[in-house]
Amino acid sequence: MFSVVVPVYNHRVFLSEAISSALRSELVSEVLLLDDGSRDGSPQLAAEWAHTHEKVRDLTPAGGANRGAHHRLNELVAAARNDWVAVLNSDDAFVAKRFETMAADPRFAYSDFVFGNLLLMNGCGRLVGAKRGPFDTSTPFPTSFDLAAMVEAGDLLDLLSHQNYIGTTSNMVFRKELHARVGGFAPYRYVHDWDFALRAMALGKPLYVRRFLTTYRMHAANTIGESAVKVDLEAHDAFERFAWDFPEIVSRPGFGAGLRTNVNLSRHPVVLQSAPSRASL
Repeated sequence: MFSVVVPVYNHRVFLSEAISSALRSELVSEVLLLDDGSRDGSPQLAAEWAHTHEKVRDLTPAGGANRGAHHRLNELVAAARNDWVAVLNSDDAFVAKRFETMAADPRFAYSDFVFGNLLLMNGCGRLVGAKRGPFDTSTPFPTSFDLAAMVEAGDLLDLLSHQNYIGTTSNMVFRKELHARVGGFAPYRYVHDWDFALRAMALGKPLYVRRFLTTYRMHAANTIGESAVKVDLEAHDAFERFAWDFPEIVSRPGFGAGLRTNVNLSRHPVVLQSAPSRASL
């Protein structure tokens, strides 16, 4: 069974669609909501859902404080009752049968971090595009990468060094135990999803299900569109931390090739030689 965790922030107009999409699956035993200081009536709607549906729990604290998506996600995961946790941002939605599709994959039982393809919708809910994981990306991978072969071999981490092709936390399903090993979501506003995915792949067993599992909503208030400069600065910090913690991974030729051509690091390259070896620690 799966726990679906929904960090809520100023998405009242989208929230019911998100919750309903999670409740469609019988494999979902609970939907956990936690509002992060919304001012649009989202807390009241979350409370109504919890009052009227036995699978929905509202964990919103009194006071209406804003702590950030990363903080609320960690609180939600800690409260989840199941081994498997799926994130759903309050403006996104799950594709029908997404959990059944994942569970039916013969590799699922041996994995602890799962993601798939994304459908793209606009603010009105109309489908406007699609992204097939690493096969539909904003910038091309290094010419040295044999994309098809790397995906087939499950070499997904080196691809992630180049760009965040997973796209959103709504596209992530992971074991609660892996979340603990990673240390939870780091305090980033823009790249907490990318940072978590890097560490989850480094420490766990990733699985890319080549099916459309999640619908990502594109609208004017998407956080990632706020500041390209701030996104790049956070990405640099995240990769510097990753290089310190996983020097053996960063030293791999494939991972290094991805870093050198990572557009988010072009203005602030990660200094790979600064990462210490394990033996020196």
